[in-house]
Amino acid sequence: MNKDGLEQAQARFMRINRAAGMIASSAPVKEREAAWLDIIAAFGTLYSKLEQASKATPEATRWFREKKETRKQDPLLQYMHHARNADEHTLVRVATGAQFAVKAVVAEGGGTLGVAYDAAGRPFMVSEGMANPKLYENEVMLHTAIDRGVSYQPPTMHMGQHIADTTARAIAPLIVAYAERLLQDASGFLVVDEP
Repeated sequence: MNKDGLEQAQARFMRINRAAGMIASSAPVKEREAAWLDIIAAFGTLYSKLEQASKATPEATRWFREKKETRKQDPLLQYMHHARNADEHTLVRVATGAQFAVKAVVAEGGGTLGVAYDAAGRPFMVSEGMANPKLYENEVMLHTAIDRGVSYQPPTMHMGQHIADTTARAIAPLIVAYAERLLQDASGFLVVDEP
């Protein structure tokens, strides 16, 4: 693993981590939306830097090839790759900061979904025949990423584990944890210069 390339990948990780902190904060939703787009871009660049850095040794090259294959198979990593492409090369929004959003799965036979307000003016869900209705306030909602005509839905699985919520707030920590493990693994292939 090339040291300079690894350091550049680590710098991208710092951007990812900083942006994840912004997403977890109570900052205005538009700022958190921008932070999510920063994560998408920096995560893609982190992969590119590691790919170039891994060319320093055959072992690192094999390791990165395996990681690239994992990215093709894992729904979250695949989504991140194609969301970056869609954000970079199209006009399709891959996320939107929403003041208010409703999400549910239509059950077999259809159903109704609505929002009502309690006496204090707080919204709550009213649904019949809908599975997993959720109400979101001031969240960054992930959208389908369309890359080269193929649609990639926000992920519901990562490394064999179910992802319960597909907001940026829920996904960002998963990206931070994966990127951190990736860099730890990569550092094991570091080429040490002889004195």
